[in-house]
Amino acid sequence: MKQVKDIYRLITNFLSRSESIEERKQLFDWFDQQAVDQIPTEQFSTIQKNVKNRLLNEIGTIEQKSNTLKYIRIISTAAAVLLIGFFTYTYWPATEHIASSKLLASIPPGSEKAIITLADGKQINLDDLPLNQSIQIGETILIKDAQGKVSYQNASTGKKTIQKNSLKTPKGATYELTLVDGTLVSLNADSKLTYPSSFDSGDRIVELEGEAYFQVAKTKDHRGFIVKTKDQQTKVLGTKFNINAYSEEKGIRTSLQEGSVIVSKQNSAVRLSPNEQAFLDHGKLRSKAIDIDEVLSWKSGQFSFDGSNMEEVFKDIGRWYDIDVTYTRSENIVQYTGKIPRNLSLEKLISLLNYADIKTKAVVGKNNRINLIIT
Repeated sequence: MKQVKDIYRLITNFLSRSESIEERKQLFDWFDQQAVDQIPTEQFSTIQKNVKNRLLNEIGTIEQKSNTLKYIRIISTAAAVLLIGFFTYTYWPATEHIASSKLLASIPPGSEKAIITLADGKQINLDDLPLNQSIQIGETILIKDAQGKVSYQNASTGKKTIQKNSLKTPKGATYELTLVDGTLVSLNADSKLTYPSSFDSGDRIVELEGEAYFQVAKTKDHRGFIVKTKDQQTKVLGTKFNINAYSEEKGIRTSLQEGSVIVSKQNSAVRLSPNEQAFLDHGKLRSKAIDIDEVLSWKSGQFSFDGSNMEEVFKDIGRWYDIDVTYTRSENIVQYTGKIPRNLSLEKLISLLNYADIKTKAVVGKNNRINLIIT
């Protein structure tokens, strides 16, 4: 390994014209011992041609033709070596090693974090807004209360300028937002809600990417509330429901806790009653009975395994701790039923998974990211 690094250093110095006489001699000696045909002919010819043109433009006339050709061949080979080394470093899987207990213990669970992006592109990191403080944005006042929840209030009763904002939670974070109509929205990790700073007449419309729980406020004029997701929308008057619309999931799942909602997609629609979930089946919306407490376990601070949802829970774990998770369905893997708190360090979570006979291996791979492998 040391010899390879030394050669790379010699090549780098040589190509930058900063090599010493001794370094040049070492590189020439190394070149004489190498078989040029080890590099694919087509690749070598292309590199040699490009380097030759560059070389002739840079070095001018060289007295001895044999030395010139050797010089060109050396640079061509050096360029090829550097090129191959670059692609090997970039695309070849990095050597993985087992993550230490100390490293895993240092990775905390998620917390409340979010960034609001205004219509003009300005971003507000809500971590930087102190508790019980507010800022005015146009005709709207944004308030962060003592619990860290964000809400909107109208700055005046006059004419309002309505702008579209978005609230984004990163991986490893959740956040609660109260819209100007009083609707409470809880966003799960790696989710985004796009909404107006104030609702005009007509239906109240927001857009969701990821997962969120809604407690929709009723209005005196009974205006509807619509949540738009990719290819679907959910319309309500006043109710409590959860929508899981992560792009990496197999489909959008709308689960009703209280009230009534209508979920629609093109020419397909389904009305839900409490403890029912809308899902897509061969392009058509259908409903099924569910345990709403299982669906809302993320809000109550738990990972809930029901014996059949391990893949979904592991994806949630990956988002909550901002790690990669490799899980392949296998008959050998125990289908665990139970709940695990979300407020644990990654080390303690892994210990509980192993205790439940879910065999895991945490490795550190490329870019120093943790990859939790379920075996």
